[in-house]
Amino acid sequence: MDFVLGLPRTQRASDSIFVVVDRFSKMAHFVACRKTMDADRIAHLYFKEIVRLHGVPRSITSDRDTKFISHFWKSLWGKLGTQLNFSSAYHPQTDGQTEVVNRSLGNLLRFLAGTKLKQWDLALPQAEFAYNRSKNRTTGLSPFEIVYGQNPSGTIHESNTKYKTRVDNHRRQVLFDVGDFVWAVLTRDRFPVGEYNKLKDRKIGPCEVVQKINDNAYRLRLPSHLKTSDVFNVKHLSHCFVDPDDTTLNSRTSSFQPGVTDAVGSETDDAELSDCTLMALRYHELADQRKGGN
Repeated sequence: MDFVLGLPRTQRASDSIFVVVDRFSKMAHFVACRKTMDADRIAHLYFKEIVRLHGVPRSITSDRDTKFISHFWKSLWGKLGTQLNFSSAYHPQTDGQTEVVNRSLGNLLRFLAGTKLKQWDLALPQAEFAYNRSKNRTTGLSPFEIVYGQNPSGTIHESNTKYKTRVDNHRRQVLFDVGDFVWAVLTRDRFPVGEYNKLKDRKIGPCEVVQKINDNAYRLRLPSHLKTSDVFNVKHLSHCFVDPDDTTLNSRTSSFQPGVTDAVGSETDDAELSDCTLMALRYHELADQRKGGN
């Protein structure tokens, strides 16, 4: 169990996400909540969203969050015969599984929420479905397959191969030439003071490569308003396959553009989110088709 904090406050007053991950199946549930909720309210959310689906767990692992170490929280689980295990300060990896899920969730929400930063909570069901339907690299199966024996059927299944092929055709290149146009991913320290938040798009461009320093670093021609170093590591760059003179593009584009290499934050491997991103992309396309038909 863990919390994703520091999110923009939504119209429904949510500013955090309560993340619950099953150790065996890797199934995850994402529940919108508020940072100010006490242990009693969190316990209520747990029973409402988790116990009703899976029953009471034998044990729970969490970090040393004040919500979890409250006397009420521990006594509540004690009465139910459930043991609460706290991560040791010297072994924080006991809850590392949730940290991995949190990184994946952050990238999914950046894609699904787009510019509607105050409506990220509406995208949680899509993010949860996409995550639980994606194959886990540890188990070799999706959480849905482990829990239910199969993945839910739907249009996504039929379209998955097509979208995987489309993304694979534009995999990120490792070498660039002077004059190439690229997308650059900003790390947190590169954002202007006060502009960074967890759902803000990190990609800028198209930016021209003006110098190859070595195989791992390139100098770019950045937008004039961006006050940061113009040298980027290759892992933060991806080829741009669109017309850089296109006036519909600006310095802060979406995380996925047709014909553009998929790129995510430096802390997440491309392969880790490919299936999730494909499913989320398909959801958006279906939603656009429905709107166009109305």
